[in-house]
Amino acid sequence: MLTLTDRAVSVLKSICAEEALGLRITVNNSGCSGIQYGMSLEEQPGQGDEVLTFDDLKVFIDPPSAMWLTGVNVDYVEGDEGAGFQFDNPAAAGKCSCSGKCG
Repeated sequence: MLTLTDRAVSVLKSICAEEALGLRITVNNSGCSGIQYGMSLEEQPGQGDEVLTFDDLKVFIDPPSAMWLTGVNVDYVEGDEGAGFQFDNPAAAGKCSCSGKCG
């Protein structure tokens, strides 16, 4: 299923600690690449959610999103263009239908 790097877990735990919330990860199967990821803070899981735990960090995933998160790795990266969460989905690589001409 989904994995989070230690760095991503550390950053997310610091965000959630102030609010005592969990993290919801969603997938919208649309757009040029076919997959768009979303993240939000939530008080508790919804009915039917899968709940994953990473070092006391609760991650909520709804059933429609779960199948799109298999094999996905989430990392927190910092670079010249800023910092943020990066989703690496080996199954989605090269699936853009516009041949890289969108943007």
